[in-house]
Amino acid sequence: MIYKKKIEVAEDLLAEAMEENLNREEVKKRLVNAYKREGISPFRGLALPPDITDKEMATLYVIAKYGLGIEDELRDVFEYEERLEKAAELLLKGDREGVLKLVGEINSNTLSRIFRVVFTAVILGFKDEKELIELLHKAMEVFPEEEKTARKYARFYIAFRVAEGIAKGEIRDKLDKEALKQSLSLRIGIPKVLPDDEYVYIIAKEVFNLDDSVLKKILKIVNKRKGTH
Repeated sequence: MIYKKKIEVAEDLLAEAMEENLNREEVKKRLVNAYKREGISPFRGLALPPDITDKEMATLYVIAKYGLGIEDELRDVFEYEERLEKAAELLLKGDREGVLKLVGEINSNTLSRIFRVVFTAVILGFKDEKELIELLHKAMEVFPEEEKTARKYARFYIAFRVAEGIAKGEIRDKLDKEALKQSLSLRIGIPKVLPDDEYVYIIAKEVFNLDDSVLKKILKIVNKRKGTH
């Protein structure tokens, strides 16, 4: 239920997009306003990139397709996300040329956006985590020049799941936190991708709006922005 408000906002916005025949840019503007009004953050890691709203369109796309089954009616809005998801399917098959045909040159940003569509579907319960893990491994195999990107995304996924576990009340102390980190690391099977607690802290604060009083019982943190422990 921690994503209830985000899903409700998405459903309302998707209904508006259909009723008013909104284009992608208009949907993005309303998404920004709705998130600001409701105090919702996009899914994010350490950074808040300038194109975060465009990236967050993946959330609307996943809910439109898997939650509501209206992706066909909004094809003009989500044409890019459709290509990203198809690229993910081709990547899972090891089809480098097919991926390049769909999305053009692969760089860190584009590959991360391919991951993001699958990540969002996993987080919202529409896809199995195994698909994301397989995608990360395939990316390292098919695009070895972007191994660093896949590793960074694996680290982000672990940090996000730990922050999410705290938000759900499933992680209540440092032992729980370390156990989940290690368990996720083993499931992913990519060496040296454990995030530090600072990473978890930023996601917990920015995405889930958790209080320091809760986080300091679970995470070993140094709040660099305030210089406090």
